[in-house]
Amino acid sequence: MIRVSEARKIILDNVSLVGTEVAALDDCLFRVLAETVYARRNVPPQDNSAMDGFALTAGVTAGASDGTPASLPIARTIKAGDVAGPAVGSGEAVRIMTGAPVPEGVDTVVPVENTYVEGENLYLVSPLKPDTNIRRSGEDIMEKSEVLSAGRPLRPADIGLIASQGIAQLRVFRRPTVAIMATGDEVVSLGEIPHEAQIYSSNSHALAALVRECGAIPRQLGIARDEPEHLAAMIEEGLSSDVLITTGGISMGDYDYLKDVFEEVGVKVLFWKVAQKPGKPMTFGVKGSRPVFALPGNPVSATLSFELYARPAMRKMMGHTRLFRPTVRAVLDQPIRKKKGRRNFIRGIVERRDGVLYTRVTGEQGSGILRSMSEANGIIILPEEEEGAQAGQKVEVYLLDSEAALSDEGEK
Repeated sequence: MIRVSEARKIILDNVSLVGTEVAALDDCLFRVLAETVYARRNVPPQDNSAMDGFALTAGVTAGASDGTPASLPIARTIKAGDVAGPAVGSGEAVRIMTGAPVPEGVDTVVPVENTYVEGENLYLVSPLKPDTNIRRSGEDIMEKSEVLSAGRPLRPADIGLIASQGIAQLRVFRRPTVAIMATGDEVVSLGEIPHEAQIYSSNSHALAALVRECGAIPRQLGIARDEPEHLAAMIEEGLSSDVLITTGGISMGDYDYLKDVFEEVGVKVLFWKVAQKPGKPMTFGVKGSRPVFALPGNPVSATLSFELYARPAMRKMMGHTRLFRPTVRAVLDQPIRKKKGRRNFIRGIVERRDGVLYTRVTGEQGSGILRSMSEANGIIILPEEEEGAQAGQKVEVYLLDSEAALSDEGEK
């Protein structure tokens, strides 16, 4: 068996970017930019008003007071989307709306609530400062400047920023296609009627959801029976995708043919078995540039191994540099025992109490108890050399759901 850190290094050293494509802007959320975006125009494109109010020259309000208000005729109204029109005389004001262009001849905008109007005249009872409530052309983005650099994962605000430049398409890193193959005569597809010794293929659907969640594209191959010829045919089909993930058939049972079949179809197995619990039979190989993840068949082992190994690999393939979910240190609510030699990953619940993060086990930790993963928002990590942890001890927790784990809702 190899250690978890060594397994991760082997995987990440053997995966590479899957290439780029041009995608519609609305399809680029959370994808990684493959080229730097430069501004095509100023934002705002011209000086405009930050308020509903009146645009004028601040100097004409010098000395204005309640007793001697400054009075200016209102020349016209400018709405958002209008052209600015002719220059405004120094003794005039224009009614202006938020976002409307500021015409020449004015240097400030006074909010409507700080004025009063009688007939067609504006009255001001205090002096104004110039360059107030005017958004200057290019103050957000200057034409030809860098808007976003290559390698950036795109967030919602980034999409809006690019849209402000009139850009409808972007070159981004491609999303890999991921073939998912379940194995075993005991497994049936949804819609089939299992006999008493069969189970539904829950792993296929959990893994497809995990693939979608990390940004890749799942492709369900179905279920391969415990026959070498059938396994080989489905593996060959799966290798037409960018990534192949199998689940089950990788242990040492009489009907676990997968490792031998990999060699027959040209998949080079780079490691088989990792010093971890659960998920010891985790296996990884490559055929050419295509990574192959052979995950254990137990539901917890399969989903956990995906999180630890397949997810960061696929994120690297899509151009991400932040490959792993965040980890935190949390106070353990209860003692946990383990044997030395394997790294233990224990499904846990993290919650904040009185400003401190605590964690506890979800319950029974058998590798077939999928409910333990469903209830967990984190994975408690106990290193290989330790024999467990005591209540009150701080432990490392890999966060499956950062929002739930770090929220203060538990304190309310």
